[in-house]
Order: sequence, then C-alpha cells, then structure tokens
Amino acid sequence: MVESLNDSTLKPLSESILRTLLYYDIFNYPLKAEEIHRFLPTNHVTARAIEYELEEMSSKGYLFQFGDLYSLQNNEAWATRRLKGNSEADKLLAVARKKGKFISSFPFVRGVLASGSLSKGYMDENSDLDFFIITKPGRLWIARMILVLYKRIFLFNSHKYFCVNYFIDTDHLEIEEKNLFTATELATVIPLCDVDLYAKLHQKNLWLRNFFPNFKLRPIDETTDTSNGIIKRAIEYIIDHAGVNWWENYCMKLSLKRWENLYQKQYTQDDFDVAFKTKKYSSKNHPNHYQRKVIELYRQKMEGFSKKFNISWKA
Repeated sequence: MVESLNDSTLKPLSESILRTLLYYDIFNYPLKAEEIHRFLPTNHVTARAIEYELEEMSSKGYLFQFGDLYSLQNNEAWATRRLKGNSEADKLLAVARKKGKFISSFPFVRGVLASGSLSKGYMDENSDLDFFIITKPGRLWIARMILVLYKRIFLFNSHKYFCVNYFIDTDHLEIEEKNLFTATELATVIPLCDVDLYAKLHQKNLWLRNFFPNFKLRPIDETTDTSNGIIKRAIEYIIDHAGVNWWENYCMKLSLKRWENLYQKQYTQDDFDVAFKTKKYSSKNHPNHYQRKVIELYRQKMEGFSKKFNISWKA
C-alpha cells in the first residue's frame, strides 16, 4: 500500500530527490544514487544520507529500485533500456572523440565538446552525435558555414555522427538562458578538445551551481588539444587578411533567412529567437525546441506528482 505524501511527511531531502528523478522521468531514464547526488538541487548532503532516503522512499512505494537504478515508475524495461543505451554510449564515445578532434581541425574552431544524448551516457538507434563548438570571436559564422558545407557535401547532410547545432565564441562563454534545461546540458557536456576552454566555460557559468551545487567537472584525461595544423593556420591567415567581415555577416544573415523560411511560422517570436539563436557570438539551430518542451514537460510532471500524492512543493 503506497502511503500518501503530504506537507508534514515530505522531508526536504525527499523533495530534492523527487525533483531530480522527475526531470529524468521525462526521458524514461532511471538514475543511480551517485547521479541523484550530482544533480540534487541542494548540497551539504552525504552520499549515505541519499542512499538511506532512497531506501526509505522505495520501501514506502514512492519510487522503485531496479538493481542500482531508481525510478518513479514501476517499469523494469526502462532500467534494461538504460543499461543497453549506456553500453552503446560507451562505444560511441570513442567515435565522438575522433570526430571532435577532426572538427577541431576546421578553421577558427577553438574547442569541441560532446552534448546531447551522448553527454548523458545514453545512445540508441535514434540518437545523433551532438557537438557543442567554441570558435574564434568574429569568425563563428564562417566556421559554422564551413562545417555545415562539409556535412552537406561529404556526409550527404547526415546528422548521425556530425550534428553541429550549437556554437559560441571564446569571448562569450556565458550561456544566456539560465534554467534547469540549460544547466543540465552545461553540467553534462564532455570535453573533447581543449581542457582550458572547458574550465573557462564553467568559470563563466557559475550560476550552474544554483541548480546543481554538488556539480564537479568531468575527468579530462582523454581530452586532446585542438588541432592547429599548417593548413588550418594558413586558411585562417588568408581569411583574416582578406577583409571577410562582410562574409561573416552574410553567413549569419543567410542562415537566419533560411531558418525563418522553414520554421518561423511554427513558433512565437520569443520561442524562435531561443530555438534559432542568431547573434554574432552565438548560433543555435534546434528545430524541435527541446528547451521549451522539456521545461513544460517538467512542469507537468511536477503537477501530476503533486496531485497524485497530495503534496505541494516547498521550493
């Protein structure tokens, strides 16, 4: 028999754990105790305290345990699915590292990180390899255009192993949208090329710890230096001394025009500006606008859980 939660019985740690599990419940993704600790919205909590609380909540029927995984749904298939996806992600991480090194050899690319599903440790047949790319200031749109042209010409526009949909430059490392979705994406990115930029990225985004105070940087043992071969340096030198600011602006305007033609009718202006960010120092191309969808789904999950167990969230 599941006990009814209410304001007098729901402890602060229980609420924090539930909030964390509810976010990943959107993706049918059970979590390990150490992952719950990492993404807990509160600190000063020991790993043992979390394990004890999980055991207690599981015994009362508030959540379910499958091996070392915890979920709000009594569905063992999700745990099996997650483990299979973890195994596939482990295999594809080596591919991502090679792709990241290759991407770093393109003109004006300064840093490359893996994002999306791979950065969460999960891949399946529908997943792409997503890359978060940091460029030289004033050359973001030229760098982006070169990478996109490569993908369209040599990869026949396949996104599977070469999805380059988020760019920022080295002078603008602070992420402008600050919410649970962007915090999760930032906390999970995997540094592929340039350790220093990975560290600087997080130094410029200390707001992340307002969402995840237990956050720690990922290991950097396998992170490589950005490729700066003779050909890359020569191309950059030629472009930099050819008065190409006009081309930089043209590439930006051309991309924006294409996105407006394809997607603007599907969104409000505010949503379009977020999903297809088009600034001199930042480019985002997210046709599905996952940020809005995930935030809305999370709100619905919170409301649904609140009604099911007759609780009100304190924070």
